Amino acid sequence: MDDIKSVTLNKLNEALSSGLVDEEVIPLLSILNSKEGLVTTSSCSGRYQLISVPRAGDKVGSNILGKWHRTVEVSELSEAVGSWDGDGELHLLVQPLLLHVRAIDIKTGAKLRNLAQDCGLKFSTIRSVKLGQRGEILPWGVVVEFLGTERMEIPLDGIDRSVIIDCLDPWVKRGNQLITKTKGHIKTLMNRLGNGF
Repeated sequence: MDDIKSVTLNKLNEALSSGLVDEEVIPLLSILNSKEGLVTTSSCSGRYQLISVPRAGDKVGSNILGKWHRTVEVSELSEAVGSWDGDGELHLLVQPLLLHVRAIDIKTGAKLRNLAQDCGLKFSTIRSVKLGQRGEILPWGVVVEFLGTERMEIPLDGIDRSVIIDCLDPWVKRGNQLITKTKGHIKTLMNRLGNGF
């Protein structure tokens, strides 16, 4: 096995041992990492997040009040909203499936990116290409980003806490629809990759 793939898989195994990888994406990672010329570097199966930030776009000093890699109940979000101290801006996020995969060469990367888009991950792209000193594409220098479109962000600051809690029902319903759809991409990808790549 190539040294770069071996080192990357060792890091993944450490993350798995520490419980840092959400369980729903693990079978997909196993399939991708079993393919010649591919190795995963980061992943998220899709998630809800309730976060307080000093101001929009500022992750420094952010406070995660709740995070779930699954559908949620209104009561769970209500409890998380209730724990907010009122500082900063409060945002409710639903984020899609996200994977970063290194490919051994540009042809493999392009093929993988096309497969991801065919499976409904319409924002998938070749994220970066690392070049050598002579301008050549380095082995394992192509990073493909798998990214779905199932995203929702609701800014909640400036709204009374009791009003936020009263409004959670439709947001949870919509967010759960998005999470369910993004989780479906995992099964689609596994089926496609299982039939050969």
